Amino acid sequence: MTPYLTRDDVIAAGDIAGAFLGQIGKTDLATLTQDEWTTFCCTLVNEANKAAGDRIVSAWTIPVGAEG
Repeated sequence: MTPYLTRDDVIAAGDIAGAFLGQIGKTDLATLTQDEWTTFCCTLVNEANKAAGDRIVSAWTIPVGAEG
């Protein structure tokens, strides 16, 4: 188990943050307003942490019906 962000966590988060950019119709980060930039950054950081947390929890979860 890796208790820190992995490349895969960041890539998954980037996909979600990129979807936000698609929703607002922008791909050039230099054109984002302060609110859009903040939302993009928060999305990237929060989703990367969520991916890492989900991975860590799944590594410690015993499947239903398993001996443990």
